[in-house]
Order: sequence, then C-alpha cells, then structure tokens
Amino acid sequence: MDAALHHHKVVSMDSEFPGFLRKTPRRSDELSAFADMKFNVDNMKIIQLGITLSDENGIIAGTWEFNFKFLIETEVFYDPKSIEFLKESGIDFEELRINGIDQLFFSNMFTHVLSRHRDLKWLTFHGLYDLAYMVKLVTKKPLPYMARFYDDLHRGELGLEKLAKILGVKRVGGSHQAGSDSLLTARVFARMKTMYGIEESRFVGFLYGVTTRICEPVSTQVLPTFPRCCEPGIPQLCQVLPASRYCRPMIHGVFLYPPIIQHQYRVL
Repeated sequence: MDAALHHHKVVSMDSEFPGFLRKTPRRSDELSAFADMKFNVDNMKIIQLGITLSDENGIIAGTWEFNFKFLIETEVFYDPKSIEFLKESGIDFEELRINGIDQLFFSNMFTHVLSRHRDLKWLTFHGLYDLAYMVKLVTKKPLPYMARFYDDLHRGELGLEKLAKILGVKRVGGSHQAGSDSLLTARVFARMKTMYGIEESRFVGFLYGVTTRICEPVSTQVLPTFPRCCEPGIPQLCQVLPASRYCRPMIHGVFLYPPIIQHQYRVL
C-alpha cells in the first residue's frame, strides 16, 4: 500500500462496525445526532476496514481489507441484530477471534504509512461513521465534540448498491464487506467523473451527515524536477514553485521528476 500511494492518491474507504447502541431518528436536531454518533463510536470497535487506491483517472491500484480482532464473548457493547446481519453477509467472527488484527498494532503501522503521504484524497459513500471510526482508529482517542448535520442524498434512500446499478457499475465481491464496498465506491466515483464531468473542487470537504464544509482547497503546487535529486545544502533548489496566484507554498524537500501537481487542503 505504501508503494501504491505514491501514484494512486485517491483513497476510497468503507468500514463495518457492530451496529448502533443509539439509533438517531431521521429528524433529530444536529446536537442529538452527533451525540448519538459519538456515543456509538466511542463505545464500540471497528470490525472491518476496506481501502481501495486509485489515481485521478479511476485506475485501481488495489484493494485491501483489514479484519480486526473482535471477541463477541468479551465485548460489552454491540448490537446483536447487526452482528447477525454481518454474519449473514459473510463475516467470520470465529476467524476474527483467532486471527483478527490487533487494532493498536494496525493503528501504529497505518499512521506511519499515512505520515509519508500528505496529499491524499479521501472518498466515502454515506461515510460519516466510516470517517468517525477511522479518526478513532488513527488518533486512539474518543471523537471530539463538534459536528453539524443535514438531509442526505435522496434523504438517505439512494444507497451505494442502487447508485452503482444506475451507473452500470458491477460489484466485485459481496455487499457489506468493507473491501468490496471500498472498491465499488472507487469505481462509482470514477464513473460519475466520466459521465458527468464532476469538478472535484466543488465537492472537496463535504461529508455525508455534515452540514458545513470540513476542509477546502487552498493551494495548488508544482513540485520542481531535477536531473537526479536535490543536493543537500542548496535549499533554494528544494523550494516549491507556485503554480498560480492561488498557490501558497507549504512544502519543502527533495522531489524527483516528473513534475507532480499537489493540492493542499485546509481544515476549517
């Protein structure tokens, strides 16, 4: 994955988790909705994480599915109906008990990989809980007390499977498997870009369930190229060159050819 991220910087993700301890009514106020999500995520553990890497043209580098250790016998918080649903979808909880990945080990390894790739684009479908579990997994902390919510795509009735059928995108693998769902998300997004000519900058920072933009593009950078490498001790050769009047150089370091366009984002 580390090697693939150098050239495939669109990260489509999906997760599977043990249901909801608090179910939020559709018309709940924003504070109640976020409080329910925080309570659910803080008190439960992620079961599966699916990641698909692709480039700007929708070319898939690969799909990874991480299955975490989950012991139903010792877990205090989970929704039994959701566990049965996941079993029916093909998740083997006995295998997770024996061979599941330790979450702390994964978190340390995954954050190390992410620290080497700061210019990634994250893609989710109805991904509020997916992102919440990812934040908890990476930070090893409870969720922060902040968020706002809105009415969703077709009021939440247009799911990934239905959207894929509308666009003529075939699924590989089974539904409600994090790896398969992340791959389908990547393919659906690529098809939408091709069919509708989506201008990505208009949608950067918008997340299912959050009213306000959580980040926005603030700069575009062209990384200069050199014959072999940037010689240490000559910092002026290592400076990022602005691509336009909107660019604010932020990164300094060693870059090899060919030139790379990087889009920087600012958390709001």
